[in-house]
Amino acid sequence: MANIPASVVRYIQSMWMAEMILTYLHVDIQGRLIDWGGYPQHYGLIDLTKDKLVVEQVNFLDGFLDITHTEVLQYLNIGGSRYINVHIVPLDGSIYVLLFDVTDEHNKQQKMQQQVNELSILTYRQSQLLQELETTRKKLSEEKKQLEQAIKLKSNFIATLSHELRTPLTSIMGYTKLLDDAKQANDYETKYLDSVKRNANHLLSLIDNVLDQTKLEIGQIKLHSNNCNVKQLLADLKSLFLPIAQEKNLLFDIKISNNLPTQLIIDELRFRQVLINLITNGIKFTDKGFVEVEIAWQNGRLDFTVTDSGPGISSESQQKIFTAFHRESTAKTLPGAGLGLAISYHLVELMGGQLSVESSPQFGSNFTGFISANSVQFPNNNVNSISHTNIKVLLVDDSIDLRSLIELYLENYGYAVITASDGQEAVKLALQTKPDIILMDMQMPVLDGYNAVQQLRAKKFTKPIIALSGSNIEHDRKYAFEVGCNEYMTKPVDPENLLNTISKIIQ
Repeated sequence: MANIPASVVRYIQSMWMAEMILTYLHVDIQGRLIDWGGYPQHYGLIDLTKDKLVVEQVNFLDGFLDITHTEVLQYLNIGGSRYINVHIVPLDGSIYVLLFDVTDEHNKQQKMQQQVNELSILTYRQSQLLQELETTRKKLSEEKKQLEQAIKLKSNFIATLSHELRTPLTSIMGYTKLLDDAKQANDYETKYLDSVKRNANHLLSLIDNVLDQTKLEIGQIKLHSNNCNVKQLLADLKSLFLPIAQEKNLLFDIKISNNLPTQLIIDELRFRQVLINLITNGIKFTDKGFVEVEIAWQNGRLDFTVTDSGPGISSESQQKIFTAFHRESTAKTLPGAGLGLAISYHLVELMGGQLSVESSPQFGSNFTGFISANSVQFPNNNVNSISHTNIKVLLVDDSIDLRSLIELYLENYGYAVITASDGQEAVKLALQTKPDIILMDMQMPVLDGYNAVQQLRAKKFTKPIIALSGSNIEHDRKYAFEVGCNEYMTKPVDPENLLNTISKIIQ
C-alpha cells in the first residue's frame, strides 16, 4: 500500500473489521488504469494493463466511475457464486476502487435469511390459527354476555323510565288541578306553582339525559368551545345548589384556586352539565354532613373535585358506576335513571380529560376529574429551557445494531426517537412526522444519505440534518454540506459528542 494516500489508508482501516481488503485499483479522471495492488487474480483480473480504460478490463465498473462522492456497491456478483463489495473513492482528481470479498458473509446472510423466513412463516401461521380460535371464542362469549346484559338493561330501563315519567307527571297533573281549584290565597297558588315547576324541571332533566346518552352512544354530541367566565359559572352553581343543600341541612361550598383565570376557552354548557350531575348526585345521596366542590387550574387543564360525606360506594360498584342505567341498591327509592354519571364520564372524555371516583362505604365519595382548557390570558414567554420530550429525532441507519444503540442513548436523554433503515424510508417518514432533527447515515442501500438529504431539501424540509458517515475523507464531508447537511460526524460516533452536537444545533 505504499502508493496509496494516507486518507485512503485510513478509509481502508475503518472498514478492516467488517471486511478483508484483497486488492485496489487506481484510476485517473479519464478512467484509465494508473496502478493496482493486492490480489487482482482473486477476482479473475489477470491481464491488467496500465493506461488502458479500466471499464474495458473490469466490466462490472462500467457506469460507476462518474461519481462525486464515495459510493459503495454491495454484494456485487462477479460470476459464479462469488460476491464482492466495491468501494469507489474519488480523491484528488483520481479514483480508488477498493475490492472486498464478501462471499462468505453473503452466503451466511442468505442462509440465515432463508431460515428466518421459513421460521417466520411457520410461527406466523401457528400464531394466526391460535389467534383466530381465541378471537372466535372471545367474540362468542362477549356477544352472549352483551346480549344478556342488553336484555337486562333494556328491561330495567323501561321499568325505571316508566316509573320516573309517571311520578312527576302525576304530581304535575295533581297540583295543576289544585291550582285550578284554589281560590283562597296567593300563598297557596305560589306553593302549588313551585311544586309544578320543580317536577316539570325534573321531568325535563330526565328526558334530556336520555337523549344525551343516546347521542353519546352514536357520536352525535359535538363540542362548542367558547370564551367562558368560569368564576361566574361557579357562582351561578353555588346560588342554584345552596338552597337545595340547606333544605337537607347540608353544608355546601365551592372552593376556587387563586390562580384560576377568569376566562377559559371550554364548552361552557357541557362543563356546567358535568358539575350539575356530580353535585346533584352528592346532595341526593348525602343525608348529613357536606358536599364540597374544588376547582383548580394548571396550564392546559381545569381540575375539579366533588366530595361528599354520604354513604360511600363499594369497590365492586365503583367498577360500574359510570355505566349507563347502573343504580345502587341504596338509590332505588331516589329519583333518577342512572344516566348522570355515565353522561358526565363521556362528556369529560370528549373534552380531553378523565373522570374517576374514590370512595369507601360510610366515608363518603370523591369524584375527581379534569378537562382540557385554554386560558384567554396572554401566554408566559419566560421559557428558560427546552424539554427534550418535545423534540423528535429521526434516526436513519441501515445497521440495526447501531440504530438500537444510538436510539438508547437518545431516549435515555429524553428525546422522542423515530427510526428508518434506508434513505427512501427516511424521506417518507420525515415528510410525514416532521421531526425536529435528522441523524442521517450517508452510505445505505436503496437510497443513500446524500440523495435522501437532497430530496428532503428539494421538498422544503428545513430542520437540521446531521450526517453520520464511515468516511473521513474531506471531499465526502464537503459534499455532505453541499447537499444540505448542517453537521458531519465520522463513525464511530462518541455518544456524548453526539448528544452535545444535537443540543447545540437545535437551540
